Amino acid sequence: MRRFASFLILCAILALPVPSRAGSAPDACAVPDEFVTASGAFGQLAAAIAAGGPVAILAVGSATTVGAANRSGEPTSATQGAAFPWHMLRALEASSPGGKFSLTIRGGGGMTAADMLPLISAALAEQHYPLVLWQTGTVEAVRGLRPDGVSRVLHDGVEKVRAAGGDVVLIDPQFSRFLRANTDLDPYESVLRQVATLPGVALFRRFDLMRAWANEGRVDLERTSKPDRDAVLELLNRCLGQALARFILSGVDKAKK
Repeated sequence: MRRFASFLILCAILALPVPSRAGSAPDACAVPDEFVTASGAFGQLAAAIAAGGPVAILAVGSATTVGAANRSGEPTSATQGAAFPWHMLRALEASSPGGKFSLTIRGGGGMTAADMLPLISAALAEQHYPLVLWQTGTVEAVRGLRPDGVSRVLHDGVEKVRAAGGDVVLIDPQFSRFLRANTDLDPYESVLRQVATLPGVALFRRFDLMRAWANEGRVDLERTSKPDRDAVLELLNRCLGQALARFILSGVDKAKK
């Protein structure tokens, strides 16, 4: 439990809103194609974009997805835009001239997939979401929850989203040397990969992408000095958001072919 508390504190720090600062390397957000190519087609999302009008996206997750938000998961005016889903939204709009997207965020620090499932059900009952982003796996790994239980929850959630006419992007844990050294992530990554083989579902490999950036010296939050931490965190959120937008659009392109 002490290690779990320490990791939750780390996640909370990473999720804090930060001011935007200039000075990042132009290629800091460079991404190999393998990380921004969806494994399948997002037919529901493609149809919604083609129909015109605002396309609603639901993002559900723990601290790094929600950022500093109130309990309902709705960002306040002071925190909106800090977490990576908001950067994804802006990147989608920039890549789709004339396209309009809206973003709803639900979740909170320390929440498991099982905790998030009722939030997804409630959101789907309120309106139609052609795309649902579901970030999970970190809290389950830290707590050592049964992977088969996580698998059942994810399958249940995916079925609900698909039945409601939506596609799903699963997002795995963020890269952390501390997390890797103190937990066994492999069973949970395996579950995410298996669920992502279902139609209309894909896995955005955030862990591997962040590790690649760290290994290349592009964005490495854990080895950043305190004075530079705010700027690097803002850069990380922006890079993740842009990469996620490219990943989503690749699934839309596949649906058009």
